Amino acid sequence: MRNLKEDLKKLYQTSPLEQLIISKEVRKVNLIRSLMLSGICVPIALVLSLTYAHSDDAHAVSFVDWKKHILILNFVVGLLCSVLFALSLIAYYKPEHKKLSRHLPHVILVVVALWGTICTIYDQAVTNSIVGFLIICVVCSLILMIQPLRLMLYLGIIYLLFGFGMTQTQQDTSILLSNLSVGLITLVICLGLSTIQWRGNIRAYKQRRLIKSQKKELEENYKALLESSRELQEVNQTKDKFFSILAHDLRGPISSTLALTELLQEGFFDEDEAERKRMYQLLQTSLFTTGKLLENVLLWSRSQTGNISFKPQRLNVSEVVDANISLLKIMAAQKDIQVINQTDPDLDIEGDEDMINTIFRNLISNAIKFTPNFGKIEVLSGQSVAADGSRQVTVSVIDYGVGMNEKILSRLFRADTKTATPGTNNETGTGLGLVLCKEFVQKHAGEIQVQSKESEGSTFTVILPAST
Repeated sequence: MRNLKEDLKKLYQTSPLEQLIISKEVRKVNLIRSLMLSGICVPIALVLSLTYAHSDDAHAVSFVDWKKHILILNFVVGLLCSVLFALSLIAYYKPEHKKLSRHLPHVILVVVALWGTICTIYDQAVTNSIVGFLIICVVCSLILMIQPLRLMLYLGIIYLLFGFGMTQTQQDTSILLSNLSVGLITLVICLGLSTIQWRGNIRAYKQRRLIKSQKKELEENYKALLESSRELQEVNQTKDKFFSILAHDLRGPISSTLALTELLQEGFFDEDEAERKRMYQLLQTSLFTTGKLLENVLLWSRSQTGNISFKPQRLNVSEVVDANISLLKIMAAQKDIQVINQTDPDLDIEGDEDMINTIFRNLISNAIKFTPNFGKIEVLSGQSVAADGSRQVTVSVIDYGVGMNEKILSRLFRADTKTATPGTNNETGTGLGLVLCKEFVQKHAGEIQVQSKESEGSTFTVILPAST
């Protein structure tokens, strides 16, 4: 007994997913079927009206009254079905009318079932058959998808009307009992078939939704896999190009260093002091370039693997610039270049000390590299306001050297392309320093900009958050 109650409870309960299915899939199917059923009923009512209007049965009891009632009934039902058909069209083509689409199938079922029931009751005046009642109940319960509990209520009301009407029109007690029994059995069968159909359709809709969601998930996973594959391919290409550039650019200074040390070792410049000093200067420049390149490679590799810690603190812009100018003083002195710090001593930024030093060291050393002998480099500062209202500090490193064309500018800040060009004294490099600058600036939620023209120089501007 308990199992039966649980089964019935499960049968008539609806889960949130079923409610969603009823709200979408079932409503859409019911609208289409409502259009079909109401549309078919209009010509049927017309045909029946014409048939009864031209029929003549002298044996019928009160035939004139019966005929008039049946004609009025068919006319009213035909009119109602025409209105319901029009409303179904509106609900189908205008989904925003949710209440209309939700209630229309129930109204159509009740109207059509009552039509068949009343016609059958009136037909008892000339026949004992209830085929019309049986057919209309089967058609309504199987065409329209109505929840079992509601269908039970509708069929119960219809059967009560059927039973009451039959007692008024059918005088033969045995025929009356037979018709009532057959009608009840038919309604029970209709309810069972409709329930089976309801559960089967709900199950099918659930499976369809599941398949659709799984298909969508598979498509998304496939897209993600393709994207990951593309990114991995790009990373591998970047790595291959980077190592190719690195190997090429390391070979140059190392080969030069070895050649210079061999010449010095063999004593080629022992008697020429000026030439020997020049060779030592070239050796020092080559070692400096190699050291700077290796330092940048180490920093870049650490940044790619996430091994660089980010510890922002309050830093004075002028002091940071001064410190890096001092580190590069020898490099600038070899070319008799003036590096002038014109930054505001009262400006502070919020940044990681090591990263900020790397940024300015690379920008200033690049400026020295591309500035001709006896040239000048300026470091300027300013303030700006971001879109969100926060204060920003701008620091510009300006040189008046060889500058860059549009082609080189478009490939800056990329590790997969060789953007470095020889300096004014044939200094070499890979452009990796600018890649580091961009990554470290972005780490500070800042921005790096460049303006340059050939033979006029370049201006690299770094925008960083001001200290609060």
